Amino acid sequence: MEYCRISLKPIKTHSKYPGYLDSEFRKLFQSLRVDPVLSFTRKDFFRQSPIKSKGISISGVQQKLSVKIDSNKELQITATDGEYILKPSPEIFPHASENEHCAMLTGKLLGIDTAACGLISFSDGELVYITKRFDRKDDDKIHQEDLVQGFGMKSEDKYSHSYEAAGKLINTMTNGKASVVFDFFHRVVHAYIIGNDDMHLKNISLQKFPGNTGLYYDRMTPNYDCLFTTAFDTGSSSDFLAIDLLEEEKNGIFSKVYEKYGFYTGHDFKILGSRLGLREKPITTLINTMIKKRTLLIDLIKCSVMPEKMKEKAGVIISERIKALGIL
Repeated sequence: MEYCRISLKPIKTHSKYPGYLDSEFRKLFQSLRVDPVLSFTRKDFFRQSPIKSKGISISGVQQKLSVKIDSNKELQITATDGEYILKPSPEIFPHASENEHCAMLTGKLLGIDTAACGLISFSDGELVYITKRFDRKDDDKIHQEDLVQGFGMKSEDKYSHSYEAAGKLINTMTNGKASVVFDFFHRVVHAYIIGNDDMHLKNISLQKFPGNTGLYYDRMTPNYDCLFTTAFDTGSSSDFLAIDLLEEEKNGIFSKVYEKYGFYTGHDFKILGSRLGLREKPITTLINTMIKKRTLLIDLIKCSVMPEKMKEKAGVIISERIKALGIL
């Protein structure tokens, strides 16, 4: 069975391009005329990267380039008016593109607003991750701010606050919008269960709706920069999350349940939710829903184009973490 390189849904009927469902291709590119094979190689990408990426405000250290659809319906590197971000796998993290694509779709499966993304290929056949930019609408730039900016810190301090502190800042920046805080909570739990230990403060951003000129933010941006980091051969095996879950953990103080088991459980996330002012019933319902979707998550991983070893690691992590989540 072949699976779509955008949605990972099975391809059962004829489609215009091998490896893609027409309906999913249209959603990502708004047309079936766009060529999913780039006109340049990986080497061309890295040769262009230091030049073309100047001035593009994309957080993170992974090399990325902005691309747009040209008049020939090809995706071409651009310094301005970019519509998509292209992210090839770094040399030290082989198959990061395939990894990130699947990890992003696990969030979508769990009901998290997720940046539109997929896999295309360089002219030599190597797969590369592509995601649609969400910081623009038509010709207007949408105002957004990551939590490093929200805390008034430097980028290098992106690991210096806990998720508890981050959630409270979101509450302040949205003027107490519980739905946005709950969305943030949902994403923290998701990061834990997939083994994404790099959800730092620059990977958490808030956005204003077009026309909002006020002080407060309306929502979180779609989820982005999400990977099964522990599924890499060079991945961390000691850190459960990018930053401390609760504020007192900075001083080495953990919950009694954490001390008993040596890892986070649903109990710890209920503490986090309570401290962020969220009601217990929606928290418990969310956790139980995520637990029930374990099989769907594992099946999604099996449909991905990650290498088998990476699939196995990602599946084991999800199974272990979801089991831990059930300890309330």
